[in-house]
Amino acid sequence: MSDAPAHAPDHDELRERLLRAAAAVFARQGYDGTKIMDVVRESGLSTGAVYGRFRSKNDLLREAIVTRSHNAARLGSDGLERVADLITAGATRTDAPLSDAEALRLEAFVTARREPEVAQALADAHVLFRKRMEPLTEAALLDGTIDDDIDPEAVLFLVRILNLGLLLHRGSGLPGPDEDSWRALVDRVVASFGHRDDEAGAGHTNQTIPPASDREDITP
Repeated sequence: MSDAPAHAPDHDELRERLLRAAAAVFARQGYDGTKIMDVVRESGLSTGAVYGRFRSKNDLLREAIVTRSHNAARLGSDGLERVADLITAGATRTDAPLSDAEALRLEAFVTARREPEVAQALADAHVLFRKRMEPLTEAALLDGTIDDDIDPEAVLFLVRILNLGLLLHRGSGLPGPDEDSWRALVDRVVASFGHRDDEAGAGHTNQTIPPASDREDITP
């Protein structure tokens, strides 16, 4: 099998294959425990395929972080019909094992303390995340999920920090509170963002939030 790209650089199927393999290996073995040859074996390609597309392990991890962060949850899919549901989904605890994308995100935050390139990758992923969230924060202001006197940026930051903390918790394997009690608390927190006299923006919903393993990630 040839390692030459089958398409133009922006449609490089082998590059995508390498990024999927890198995400899986970094998630499974961590940054320090991963060697380029591990990614080569996971992908079934050659070292030439890797070094023809990435300068180093840092470069490969950087690209994996940015590209794996494109899968934000969307309204109208995954059982999420309102912006309040979307915010709640991002802060909901489950006991499901971490996906490769989630484990990669945790590894990236740890590695960023030592590797400037990885820290920059997280910054780039955040820019993409903010672009995707712009229409949703506008909708949140319209439907009352976020009141006019609350900064949507602060709300998004809180949700992202909660999500990251929950990933750490799930990765630890430690027990958490009762699932229904946690979701009720998250619902109450989300309700506090919105218009208290506006049922449409109260943050409560009859929708069942799907578990993390069955939906796309809300955060990068």
